Amino acid sequence: MKTSYNYLLFAIATLLAFSSCNPIEVSSEFDKNATSISADELSAALSITQLENSDDKVEGDQCVIVKNSRPDLGGVWHFVFGESEKTYNTDNGTIVLTNNGKYQVYYQTISGNKSVKSNPIEITVTNVFDPWSGFMTSAKDKADKTAKRTWRFREVRWTAEKSSVCNCGAYGGWKYNDKYAQYGFSDAGYTPESNFMWWKNITLKDAGNQYMVFEQEGNKMTVYKPDGTVKYEGAFSFTHANPECFDPVGFDYGVYGSLTTNVPIIGGEFDESVGQKKGTNVFWILTLNDDYITLFHSSNANYSKKPDWDGDGWYVYLQCDK
Repeated sequence: MKTSYNYLLFAIATLLAFSSCNPIEVSSEFDKNATSISADELSAALSITQLENSDDKVEGDQCVIVKNSRPDLGGVWHFVFGESEKTYNTDNGTIVLTNNGKYQVYYQTISGNKSVKSNPIEITVTNVFDPWSGFMTSAKDKADKTAKRTWRFREVRWTAEKSSVCNCGAYGGWKYNDKYAQYGFSDAGYTPESNFMWWKNITLKDAGNQYMVFEQEGNKMTVYKPDGTVKYEGAFSFTHANPECFDPVGFDYGVYGSLTTNVPIIGGEFDESVGQKKGTNVFWILTLNDDYITLFHSSNANYSKKPDWDGDGWYVYLQCDK
């Protein structure tokens, strides 16, 4: 009887040892037989809600409330904007987006030992406050609707005898400084305000006290004559995208973006390189901060397939009232 009891204990111990040494086999068989959720089923469990825009509130459609009603299927939200992508490890929450434009949004989880993605949902964001709006209009945020800023000529002095508020000059000279030497440009110490003038140099005395006002509300702009009467009323917009240029990689070093107006800006009558009109005028932004803007007005005909110093454009130097 004692021997039988020992054999029984031995058999039980052996069975337990065998079972404890092979847990992966049991899990593997379960995963192989499990059925994963479909993309449509996963999508049906998700919701995305954008806050409404309001003129008197900073918050708007950049605030996105996401919810996964299947918490048993934990996962990650993906927000794709252009070439960039951000992930948020949450089931339910409020995501604050930082760029205006279109986003592709999807949720990714593990189901049945498989990675499953929901069907992408496209959302459009329009309410993000761009810091450049602050530079242009002095606005502090999106709700600062009454903000406006006055821009006048800034006289750049090259020598004791020579200065300029605008001129027609050589394309590309601003790239020749230490910042862009690593890309093969010589370090001549130039800046966007250096003397690249070829012709039609205008001083502050020549131009007179013209000025223009940029408003946050509706991106309105008003251009004034030296005597204070209105010359043009229009609108402006801007983009951070760099223009195409002669550089083979399609990136113009030193160009931050572009400013577009539908009326000529101050000094436009001196722009003999391209000319300005009521319609579309696109200026490259070479300098932009809370005090100054330097713009370059060119055209495809003036610089396409031409190296630096061969194409031309119109330079104008501006400063704001503080």
